[in-house]
Amino acid sequence: MVDKPVVFGLPLDVLFEIFWYLHPLDLVYLTRVSKHFRLFLLSRRKAKSIWTGALKRIDRLPQCPSYLSEPAYANLLFWPYCHWCYSSCDVIQWELRIRCCNGCTDDMLICRGGLPLFVDQLNCLDAGQLIPIKPLTVASHADVNKLNMQYTFVKDSLFLNDLIIHREKVTQEIYQHVALCRIWEAEVADQRRKELVDQRKRDVVEKLESLGLGDELESLRSDASALKEFDNLVVRQDQELTDSSCQVSLLRLQNFLEIKRARRLTVLLQDCFKNLAVVVSDMTKTFKNNKNNNLKVFPQAIDICLLSEVRCMIDVPEVLLAEAFVDALTLRLPQLLLAWNSHVTRQLADLVRAQLGGIDNDVDPLKLAALVFRCSNCRSHVTYPSALAHSCLRAKTLDKPWVQLPMETTALGRRMSLVEVYEKAAIEAFEMYPWNCTVLEAGGCFKRIHNLSQVLGRDPNSTTVDDMESCPIRVTCKSCSGSRNRMILTYRTALIHLVRNHSDSKADAVWGVVV
Repeated sequence: MVDKPVVFGLPLDVLFEIFWYLHPLDLVYLTRVSKHFRLFLLSRRKAKSIWTGALKRIDRLPQCPSYLSEPAYANLLFWPYCHWCYSSCDVIQWELRIRCCNGCTDDMLICRGGLPLFVDQLNCLDAGQLIPIKPLTVASHADVNKLNMQYTFVKDSLFLNDLIIHREKVTQEIYQHVALCRIWEAEVADQRRKELVDQRKRDVVEKLESLGLGDELESLRSDASALKEFDNLVVRQDQELTDSSCQVSLLRLQNFLEIKRARRLTVLLQDCFKNLAVVVSDMTKTFKNNKNNNLKVFPQAIDICLLSEVRCMIDVPEVLLAEAFVDALTLRLPQLLLAWNSHVTRQLADLVRAQLGGIDNDVDPLKLAALVFRCSNCRSHVTYPSALAHSCLRAKTLDKPWVQLPMETTALGRRMSLVEVYEKAAIEAFEMYPWNCTVLEAGGCFKRIHNLSQVLGRDPNSTTVDDMESCPIRVTCKSCSGSRNRMILTYRTALIHLVRNHSDSKADAVWGVVV
């Protein structure tokens, strides 16, 4: 013999107090724990108040209908299993008061054509007035069997009409209660969706903060439109954040925050960029008017802006006020102009050494007589130092791919560094690109100029422009001179003739020394 659970040894008021705090589903599970729990909880005299109180604590739940007991109502609402095979089933057939999985429809449901014949013979407008039927004209076997049994008892008596009235009343009550249950079900689903969204948002925010984007999340609070856009990205799916969905969502949200971060920093930098442009413009005019300046090329405001020393000054706008920034920049700008000139000249020299090769270390490659640059953008030829100011040197380049992308796609899939954000903001603010000499090709005409140097008896890898300017030897282009008319050319004019007339032709110029 199975002993009673220990809990039944407690005083009845204590037992009721314990059951009072249980959810209806917990009570349903307790009825399946043991015979003693089942007998106690299914006793209307003892446990009705327990079930009633548990159901009342469910927010906005319709009252238990008269055609169901409280335990049956709780079982229908909260026990998530099929009433036939006990497999998992989340869908409630409200009109039929059952849960039925797809595999048990034949055992639990009956179609409109399977209803007893007497249903159509009764004086009623529709079978749905006698028996609860779903919109797809499906009834439950239990309802049909109950109606069939009731009809058998009264079919030949005066109580048949009373049965019809009773069935119509009960069925109408079921339909009315079903409408209330569907409203409650929709409210519960909406509340669950909101809870999932809130939890998903908390998980996303926590992961984004771990990636160092907490400041950007905080800045969204003051931007209603950005905050709404962020929320739309977070709640695109009302599901819990799994590892797989986390990667997709975080990538999209991280990109969104990186864009906002870059835009926010761009706005903060605008005032400093405007002040810098004015100071650089005024100082450049001063230097140009000074005939003793040694600058070969004058920088644009963006070039000064991208210098590390200036960037350090701009990066702390809350410390360095606008007037202090202007004063500090004005004081340092002459040295910055000279430093930038030296930097770009050295950068161009390194380009020449890398492209030509074989140049002695003690030779300045920019002073080579055989050096003529060809621009890969416009295909024009330029010499040093005018090459430093060539207009194509401020075109888009491939050495920094992120510079060419719109701000909206730059951060996709990766985190932009502060330097990248700063440079991108400067490009948008000044509406131009920084100086870059990678579009110049130093070896375009070098081989043909090499032949001209050999005719003059000079080494093209070491002979400078000054050496050739002082050379007394004159040459003639045999390819272009006639039998009577010859072009007598100095090195400089010969170089101009070569670039203009033979740089793009397949045949090289044939040179001769004028005796």
